[in-house]
Amino acid sequence: MARILIIDDDLDVVESLTMVLEGNGHLVVARFTTADLLATVKEAHPDLIILDVVFPGDDQAGFKAARLLAGDREVQHLPVLMLSAVNQLSNLGFSFSEKDISRDFLPVTGFLEKPVEPACLLAKVASLLRPNP
Repeated sequence: MARILIIDDDLDVVESLTMVLEGNGHLVVARFTTADLLATVKEAHPDLIILDVVFPGDDQAGFKAARLLAGDREVQHLPVLMLSAVNQLSNLGFSFSEKDISRDFLPVTGFLEKPVEPACLLAKVASLLRPNP
C-alpha cells in the first residue's frame, strides 16, 4: 500500500482516481491547488504524487509545480506522475508524452493522458512505485 498525493483541481477526477487507487489498497490524500506545494508534499509524506497540468488561472501550473518539486532536495526523490488532458485542451500544434520527460523541461517520472483507464493507471502507479535496481 502506498500513500499517494493527488493534486488536481477537478473534483470528479480526484474522486474517480481516489476510488480506483483506494480500491486497490492505496491511501489517497488530495489537494485541489498547487498553492503551498512544498509544504503540502512535506506534510502529506507521499510515496507518489499525481499532478495535473492546468489549474484555474494558470495553464502551466503543473509544469511549474513539477519543476519546483524537482528543485527541492527534500522531495525531489519522489516519483511524480503527470496526468493531464493538456493535449486535448490546448491548440499548440504538438503534444506532450513521456518522450518529453527531462530534468529541465518536464521533470516528472511518468506522463499519462486523461482520461486514463483504471488498469493503465494502476499499472503505471505500480511501475513508478517499484524500486529501481
